[in-house]
Amino acid sequence: MKIVIIFLLGIMVVVGCSNRRPLPTQADLLRQDSLERVAHQPKPRTFSSAEEEMLLDLPYRTLPVTYQEGFEQSLPGFEDIAPTMVPSLLGVDGLTDTKAIRLADKDSTHVMLVGGKNILGDPEVYMVTLSADWQPIDQLSLYQESEIEEDADDEDFVAEEDLGKMCIEFSVTSKYMIYIQMVFQSYVDDHRELEGVSVYSIGRDGKFFELEENELNHGAAYD
Repeated sequence: MKIVIIFLLGIMVVVGCSNRRPLPTQADLLRQDSLERVAHQPKPRTFSSAEEEMLLDLPYRTLPVTYQEGFEQSLPGFEDIAPTMVPSLLGVDGLTDTKAIRLADKDSTHVMLVGGKNILGDPEVYMVTLSADWQPIDQLSLYQESEIEEDADDEDFVAEEDLGKMCIEFSVTSKYMIYIQMVFQSYVDDHRELEGVSVYSIGRDGKFFELEENELNHGAAYD
């Protein structure tokens, strides 16, 4: 009987030793950690089109943005976009020498600035919104120029200092309070005169809307 018991104990020891795994080494742990990181890495995003990838890869500009003299000409930080692609991608038509830059998304809406020259060669700048799947939604003119011409039917004398151009200029806060101001720029001197200000924001549908005076009085809710 003793011989049988000793034999059984010997078998149990051998089995127990064969099932016991050695503790992992530091190298084993590092290798496992590396494999787990690879397994949990986010998969590369697949784009529905080369155009969508191009929009996503545009240079990014943080808010706020405020108009400074010459902004419409230099378009600082903007990247060239083929004019033929702008209408379908960004919804703005009739521009040449086009450039664009990304701004922060507003909720699920993508926001871009696009600038270029109109048919007369004058600079224009737009803010445009796109849906989550990169379809154009709306556009807002941020910079334009318009000549002030003397009315040929107007017999009143037009003073030289009243000749100039009207410019639309802009300022955008970090919460998308978009200030659009009309400024008269004299041709005679450096005289500039503020003619009016409108304030816009972006709705949840991605469309621009003008804020009413009572909403501006509670601007803290927007900015």
